Amino acid sequence: MKAAILKADRSIEVGEYPTPAADDAAIVRVKAAGVCGTELHFLDGLLQPDAYPFILGHEFSGVVEEVPAGETRFRKGDRVAVYNLVACGTCKQCTLGRQEICDNPSGQMGFNMDGGFAEFARVPVGNLVPIPDSLDFETAATLACSGMAAIHGVRMGEVSLGSTAVVNGIGGVGLMVVQAAQLAGADVIAVGDSDEKLDLAKALGARAVRAGNEKEYEELPDEIKRLTGGAGAEYFFELVGTTASMAAGFACLGKAGTFVSIGYTNENLVVNPVMLIIGEQRLVSCVAARKTDLEDGVRLAAAGKMKATIQGTLPVDRIGEALQGLRERRVLGRNIVTFD
Repeated sequence: MKAAILKADRSIEVGEYPTPAADDAAIVRVKAAGVCGTELHFLDGLLQPDAYPFILGHEFSGVVEEVPAGETRFRKGDRVAVYNLVACGTCKQCTLGRQEICDNPSGQMGFNMDGGFAEFARVPVGNLVPIPDSLDFETAATLACSGMAAIHGVRMGEVSLGSTAVVNGIGGVGLMVVQAAQLAGADVIAVGDSDEKLDLAKALGARAVRAGNEKEYEELPDEIKRLTGGAGAEYFFELVGTTASMAAGFACLGKAGTFVSIGYTNENLVVNPVMLIIGEQRLVSCVAARKTDLEDGVRLAAAGKMKATIQGTLPVDRIGEALQGLRERRVLGRNIVTFD
């Protein structure tokens, strides 16, 4: 099969790769796979798979091609999104419903198990999420990372009705966080580094502030306080991950405010604990999402309450273009790799 293969020198090569065997799992014919900023972390060495060569792609959807003998929940031809974390289901965290921090996971597709940048993917049946005919594969793919991560982050932050939430970083995940926070009842202020990205957030009903460099982040807290009548925001969702943007985030918060850290960064978070204590502020971190977050995302999207912002689709042969666009911060929403 054709696949985008991550090599040991951290380059990506599109070529032939062995088609996976089912081995008591399902085989999914991939129809759409989102190109996420996390892929850049593999190219840069911040994240590493267990072995090379390796197929990236952790947000994808498709059609069931094969199921194990005796399987009754799914059959060939079913349309599905894929929850990428293969949790054990029996550890303390799983039994408490926190499978995203499973103590003994088998792995994670697109991280240390072959992922969705391929014509076919091996997926445990328990990781399949049905999608209705009304939901396109491109949207379903984005829900399998950015959508479910946004829902999970808003839940972890405990966003409340009538609050103000600042969403810093208007990429694929940020645009989903804007919508999830609004669904929870927040007034959203979007912070982005280009007018084009902020226009996307405004089209979703958010207010918008431009910030992208260190000076603009130094000025951001004053602007947020102006927009909130001096009180500061109740929530700050951090998706940029620079030391400057994270420092600004805490300064944007009002008393009892919550800083929600989403995504990976190798930059340091610097915060004075006295300032947190005085204002009883809190830091919440969240990793990926739970399967229920993906299921809820599918329901919301099917009902027209959450939408994906897709810049374009391209064949897997051109995945390098999509990755370079991410690196240069030119992507508006998500680019999707397809295999038709």
